[in-house]
Amino acid sequence: MSTAQKGNVHDGHRQRMRERFLAEGFNGFSQHQIIEMLLFYTCPRIDTNEIAHELINKFGSISGVFDADVEDLTAVKGVNFNAAVLFKMITKCQSVYYRYHSESMVYDNIEKLKNLFKSCYVGETHEKFMAACFDNSLRIIDNRVLSYGSPSSAPVDMRKLAELAVRTKCAYMAVSHNHPSGSAAPSMEDVAVTRRIVEFMGNMNVKVLDHIIVGSNSAVSMRDGAHINIFE
Repeated sequence: MSTAQKGNVHDGHRQRMRERFLAEGFNGFSQHQIIEMLLFYTCPRIDTNEIAHELINKFGSISGVFDADVEDLTAVKGVNFNAAVLFKMITKCQSVYYRYHSESMVYDNIEKLKNLFKSCYVGETHEKFMAACFDNSLRIIDNRVLSYGSPSSAPVDMRKLAELAVRTKCAYMAVSHNHPSGSAAPSMEDVAVTRRIVEFMGNMNVKVLDHIIVGSNSAVSMRDGAHINIFE
């Protein structure tokens, strides 16, 4: 088969994949087919099916591919630097989408708070501590990372919390951190830190709505658990 014929075969396959995606989303797509399709946009001249299979085999799953380091991704034959950067962009785009999508939402229940924070930790391998600020109508004013830590802990800086509250003039605040490789269940340290935050922000007339902990497969509301008395 000539180079031109190979190109036509690939072009037809790619067009069918795109049309299928536009009609159905990723419903029915295997993990390697999703990776294969993403690679269309960084590998225009080659068959990306085998590369996609190799990536899934090496990193175990599509999430493993997205979480892998750029150096490890480009070590796979056929994966160029542009492809590796694209994979790293995917998870970050999700959190950006939800941040702007959420601006008009009223955060009047726990599930909305969980969804707000869950999107912020996609692809994270280290703990980070976040705070979201809300006005009197429970509309979001700001949502930002206040500290990064190790795979098992992230520092909480009360000064940064105070500065954020003053700058945004918020009436309410919710805090969050993640447990990247474990259960979302709060530790004794999480309970103690939450109590300190609630008391500290109360002195500034800011009510803490919740502390959301995001684990590898779930999110937990401390208000909704056995720690509701902390927030009262």
